[in-house]
Amino acid sequence: MKRLILALAFIVASGPLKAQEEDLTTLVNNALTAMNAGDWQQALKLNTDAVTQHGADPQVALKRFGAQFGLIWYRKGMCELKLKMFADAMKSFETCYRDFPNGGDAPAGGGNIFHKMALLKWGEAAMGAENYELAIEQWKKFIVERDKVRDKYPQGAFHVNMAICHFRIDKLEEGIEHLEIAIKNKTTFPTQNAAIISGFQAFATAAISAKKEPLILDFVEKYRGDLMIAPFEMQRFSKIFMKLAGDAISAEMIRTALVLYQFVPPTQVAINDLRIHLERMGTVARIPDGSSLLIKAQLDGELTALEAEQRSPKSIEMIKLAAIAYIHEQNEHMHGAFAAYLQLESFHQKSESREDNLYHLVRTSSIINEVAITQKYGERFLITFPESKYKADVQKMMLSSLFFDGKYETCIEIAGDIIENKKAAEGTPEHDLALFVLGGSYFYTGQYDQAGPLLDQHVEKYQESTFIMSSEYFQASNASRLQFWSKAAKLLDAFLEKYKEASDQGYTPLALYDRANCHYAEDEPEGALVKLERIITEFADSPVLDQAYNLRGNVQQSNKELEAAEASYLKAIEVGEIRGNDSVVGEALYYLVALLGEQKKGQDPSPRLPDAVPYADKYWKDYSIGSPYRPQVAVAQVAALGNAGRGEEALKRLQEVISEMASNPEAVGLEEVINSYTEEYLKTHTPDELKEHYYNFPNIRNADKAARALLRVALIGVFEELGKGEEDEAKKRAAEAMVKILFQELKADFELKDLSNFILVRLGDYLREKTAAPREALPYYDEALSRQDQSYRFAALLGRADVYGQSAAKADLDKAVEDFERIFSDSDEKKQREFALYRIIEILMKKEDYAEAANRANEYLNREEGKDLGFSKFAPEVSYILAQSFEKRNMKDDAISMHVKVWSTYMGYIKISAPSVITWMELSAARNRPSNDPAIPGDRQGAYEGGYRYLELTGRFKDKMNKEDLAEWEKVGKTVDKILGMGGVKSMEQIKKEKEK
Repeated sequence: MKRLILALAFIVASGPLKAQEEDLTTLVNNALTAMNAGDWQQALKLNTDAVTQHGADPQVALKRFGAQFGLIWYRKGMCELKLKMFADAMKSFETCYRDFPNGGDAPAGGGNIFHKMALLKWGEAAMGAENYELAIEQWKKFIVERDKVRDKYPQGAFHVNMAICHFRIDKLEEGIEHLEIAIKNKTTFPTQNAAIISGFQAFATAAISAKKEPLILDFVEKYRGDLMIAPFEMQRFSKIFMKLAGDAISAEMIRTALVLYQFVPPTQVAINDLRIHLERMGTVARIPDGSSLLIKAQLDGELTALEAEQRSPKSIEMIKLAAIAYIHEQNEHMHGAFAAYLQLESFHQKSESREDNLYHLVRTSSIINEVAITQKYGERFLITFPESKYKADVQKMMLSSLFFDGKYETCIEIAGDIIENKKAAEGTPEHDLALFVLGGSYFYTGQYDQAGPLLDQHVEKYQESTFIMSSEYFQASNASRLQFWSKAAKLLDAFLEKYKEASDQGYTPLALYDRANCHYAEDEPEGALVKLERIITEFADSPVLDQAYNLRGNVQQSNKELEAAEASYLKAIEVGEIRGNDSVVGEALYYLVALLGEQKKGQDPSPRLPDAVPYADKYWKDYSIGSPYRPQVAVAQVAALGNAGRGEEALKRLQEVISEMASNPEAVGLEEVINSYTEEYLKTHTPDELKEHYYNFPNIRNADKAARALLRVALIGVFEELGKGEEDEAKKRAAEAMVKILFQELKADFELKDLSNFILVRLGDYLREKTAAPREALPYYDEALSRQDQSYRFAALLGRADVYGQSAAKADLDKAVEDFERIFSDSDEKKQREFALYRIIEILMKKEDYAEAANRANEYLNREEGKDLGFSKFAPEVSYILAQSFEKRNMKDDAISMHVKVWSTYMGYIKISAPSVITWMELSAARNRPSNDPAIPGDRQGAYEGGYRYLELTGRFKDKMNKEDLAEWEKVGKTVDKILGMGGVKSMEQIKKEKEK
């Protein structure tokens, strides 16, 4: 470099531009200084300034400074190469080579010593720019043109680069040739290990991309020894080989992947090797090692990094084991995959992929039928990763064991997903299991509506299932829980008959208990007692023995066998206490308190009232905590405690129960307890005192909206009843005014948004059903319906529709029909759908749409083929409306015929039969059609005789009729007398006399 600078200084000193030429010398010197210091950015700037200021035109620079000026372009290219400015570097090297050749007419002063080396560097720059073909071209040209003595170059790196460029353009054979030269001359060139590994990586990448597995396998077999370098050095390339192996797996080159994984040294082996080398180096900072240089600081850093990696959640061993497991699985070696996953869970629980690894362990153990391991590690998975995306799959694998372990909510989630999303084909063992588990889990969790169809389906499809006995019992028992008593009775009878000789009689006492319940519900006490006696005598160890005694007591109590019932309840307590079944004991104590503490209004105190007190005390002392019967016992004991002079205690207990239940807006029975408390409180306090008490009820927080609202509702009821029973007009008006005030305060004190849907509907229903202002309920229903929360939606719709349906305005009636139609179409509850259709029919009549009312009535009554809705509750009313629709459309014959069916079918239902028989008599009398058959009376005579027989048949119940029914019944008598007064009608006395003759 000194020679070059001096030469340049000599050249510029003889010319006329001395100052500028001295500036070039400074630039060159400063550029060399920056390059020697590794300040490539500064060096590039200085070299660029030199060529721009003094050699922008290469031809001018050549003439002025000679070929020697090419060195500046070469150095500029070196700076750009170091800075990875490959495109610029290529141009610089090209200029050096093309424009500053040695020889020619250039001034004296030395030549371009890097003229041919520019070709080598041009190729390296082209390689950096990924122009591999150009790189190869320039290198080949360099080999031909270079000065064999002067132009020295690193042959190992040269051949590795040649190999890499050939591999990058998919010329694998040529690339292998160069890589082999580098490997074979590894020592003489020398070729560094890092360069060989880089060349092999490029080769493996190209071969994997081309799916030429044999090339890789042959190459590794041939040069395995050269590629397997010392562990301390090989660990630097572990991630390269891991990536290559992963690529091979993706390309389905499994043998290649396994070969590549063999190059990765175990982390501990690499750590040990590093420690040995560091120990040998002692305090020496650098030691040559073949073609490499060992640097103590570098080895120390690598050791620290490896030790940290070994402790990290992502070590090489973890990745290798996971990949090997995958490879085994791809080759259907499930036991091998299972073993790899088991090692991962056993020794690498810190892995960042532990969730995946543990999931695959559960999965593969399930596949190879290692049930115990599936259960063990499945439970570990669910505990460790409760929110995992694999949760459902793991639970699915564990489904059977989860079910028989009582994890029903989890089973519903898993089995429900399988069934609903058709993840198991019908007829398969998986579908059999999932269907049984789903139905059984719904059954055990009391979701009987959901359980029924699933259990029916399982029994129908899987008679050969290993679960069929359980499934058939669940099916039968489920029907009884739904109170489908006839269906349940048939299923239970069939079950008991089918399995009467079965070795496993575990379900028999349960089925007997359910069958006894059916008998009891269908008013068949003798059948119930027979079944219960079998449980008591044949299955004394049954888990339902104590419950059987309670049910026997219920049956006996309904038979008025009170002493026997008492004895049964006491036996239930005895058995329940021995077994520690507190819930059954608490239930029996409640039955005893209710049985012995019953006191009818207006009668002398029952002689058994004192006997109820000890049972009530025992309940509260030993069995009340957590018992569902607290509200019932609190209500049932009132008379007994009052008779014992403990009325205040009874009142206090009711108050306590109300306070307890207040925090639960869904509390069942709260309204009944409040009503009982209200009645008892009013025995010693005035309604005004009750009002003050309920507005400040003890231990009820402002947040307990449900209880506070129900207390207000109870108050409204008290003052409404007070107003109804008051003869004094002033007091009556005062009571009515108080109702209005209370209602206004209720609305003022409770914002609708603060009340749950349950309370909104309950309040709405109260206002609709029990007050004289049903439209006041509308805001409550509307609030519930306006929310995203879908709970009680159909109950709210039903209430709102019923309110609108009571209106006379057509717009309101239209709204009512719209809501009722929604309920009828979409509700899952049969009772709601039935009520909705009934009210639609009523409203259609109100709107005078008689034809459509008749159509819907026929739909309700199943008078149209294929439309059996199973409705019956409002059949009398709907039948009567249908008859009326005929009358309104002047279809008198049809009306007469339908009214006959109505009053003859529902004769005991005076509310319907009486007006129906009256209308029939009047229509028949008006038609007055004679009869041509002496045995059949004409219309008027028939109407008279029919009305007379109606009065005879129903008259025996006259003393049991309420005022409204009695008034209707008496109208029938008046109509009979009226028809008798028409011409041509014989009285019953006349008819009898004629028959006697």
